[in-house]
Amino acid sequence: MMAFNRFSTLVAALLLTHSIASPVSSSKTRQTDGICSIGNNYASDPRATFFRGVVDASDYCNHEKVPTPAGIPLKVGIVGAGAAGLYAAVLLDSLGIDYDIYEASDRIGGRIYTYRFSESSDPEDPAYYDYYDVGAMRFPNMTYMDRVIGQQSCALIPYINSHKPAASHSVDKIHYAFTANNTFRLYNGVLAFNQAGTSPDTFNVDLGNTTFDGLDSGKLWLSQVSTMASNLTANFDNGFEQLMAYDSLSVRAYLLSQGYTNGQINWMETVNDATDHYDTYSMSQAVLEQWVFSSTDINQWTAINGGMGKITDGMCEIIKKKPFMNSRVTKIGTNSDGTMNLVVNGTTQTYAHIISTVPLGALQVIDMIDLDLEYFEKSAIRQLQYDPAMKIGMKFKSRWWENLPSGSFQGGQSFTDRPIRRPVYPSYGLNVPGAPGTMIASYTWGQDASRLGAYLNPHNTPGQEPSEPDSFDRLVNLTLTDMALLNNVTFDFLWDQYEEAHAYDWYQSENFVGAFAIFAPGQFSSMMPYLMTPAAKGHMHFGGEALSSGHAWIIGAVNSAYRNVVEVLATENLGDKLDELVYKWGLIDEVDMGWYEWTPQNSAS
Repeated sequence: MMAFNRFSTLVAALLLTHSIASPVSSSKTRQTDGICSIGNNYASDPRATFFRGVVDASDYCNHEKVPTPAGIPLKVGIVGAGAAGLYAAVLLDSLGIDYDIYEASDRIGGRIYTYRFSESSDPEDPAYYDYYDVGAMRFPNMTYMDRVIGQQSCALIPYINSHKPAASHSVDKIHYAFTANNTFRLYNGVLAFNQAGTSPDTFNVDLGNTTFDGLDSGKLWLSQVSTMASNLTANFDNGFEQLMAYDSLSVRAYLLSQGYTNGQINWMETVNDATDHYDTYSMSQAVLEQWVFSSTDINQWTAINGGMGKITDGMCEIIKKKPFMNSRVTKIGTNSDGTMNLVVNGTTQTYAHIISTVPLGALQVIDMIDLDLEYFEKSAIRQLQYDPAMKIGMKFKSRWWENLPSGSFQGGQSFTDRPIRRPVYPSYGLNVPGAPGTMIASYTWGQDASRLGAYLNPHNTPGQEPSEPDSFDRLVNLTLTDMALLNNVTFDFLWDQYEEAHAYDWYQSENFVGAFAIFAPGQFSSMMPYLMTPAAKGHMHFGGEALSSGHAWIIGAVNSAYRNVVEVLATENLGDKLDELVYKWGLIDEVDMGWYEWTPQNSAS
């Protein structure tokens, strides 16, 4: 067994004494120079505290850990080259632990995907801004996201920039304009400026209650959830108990219990969320998600100049071993000597540990019979809910929205009850002469995305029915029609401006089978903890944004990768490597590392 090094006392003091029932004060910080302090305030984040409470109530810390037999190299097989897989590689590199990464597609990044209508590597070239982010596209400016966007050298973006080749462009943050005046809302055929608010009266909707009809429904929804989120930090025990009481309720069920009618609930869903979300995800999920959007200044969000793909491209540049592309894993199993195996493109590869970072819908079809997973683990893989999401990117001849007679604007979003639901105007390339008119013409979730996704039917093979070769053209026509109505211009004007389109439905890709995790009623408490627990005696690890307090965000992916690496170290009793990890990379706010029994025999005191 390897002894703890000189940081053992620090790790023990910081990590092993925290009680989930009474988290450390958010004001408690480390004073030790030279140590990454990301995660110091982990007890102050409602998502993190709720997540820790749920997992602490499970058998997570009691899973079996059997170290790899002596003489067998400690090498990790990573499945998936998205944010989680690449970040796991970054961490393993820093610890001197060997690995391989296997990516089924011909593209790194996973659900970070920047599509370019034309290629340019020079930020001074207007064509550089001829892109849209198909997947992740923005960060709220909050400490919860510091592991990715923070200023410390151990945060991901500064780390990439300090380790990238000299010839490479840096990963640069820019302001993300989440809202803008003079964008639009179109509901019930009534067009209004975004700043007019979302009361039913504004859009000539009569829901039979004069008080409700005069209220801004966005503010009304916020009033329902903000107290629950703040209670988690004000008094964890009470806040956790309150939120768990609603974990098995859908948003609709909760709002009905508060006296709202179905008509009022439908209106709040229409203007605040996606069609069917209030029926399909839990109230606890809704509270934690709303906290991200409402706990910091909406005008202080950030994006990445050149697209979010710069982050995953940057990680790929700095890791020592590049991913094996077009390498599909079809089986994960165990060997009699305690090692693990992957079948990749028909060939078996052997590792001490496996980290799977692929979405659960893609993991479900991998043969894992040899892992002898429990029923509840297999059920969680099958049932944990992922949301559909789809984006339609369009390229126009100009940034026409910046010069509308009704009032110009840059960035922001418009909203409608028509099929396209919300266009997102770019926050990049602003004030760049000749910048392309590229934007997200439609961003949809839930049933809205499922319905538009039908237009991206991959079609059957030749000779089979039905065949729908014109469906994409109809999608373009529909999008331009809705865009014209929503932006108060004519269809002919937009048709003249239109150049090309690209659309992507995350549920229609076999490598993703969903855009991001959005938990259904009861899934936080009854399913998610089973997949937190490593399988195969501590050698099979499940990661990805779904298995994190930050699911649906990049922070969820990188936090899960950190947890997976810690699990590897825990199984192998590598206390010195844990110290090194904490020294270099800090803590993660969602994991109380006291879960791990860091008591290697014969370790130094």
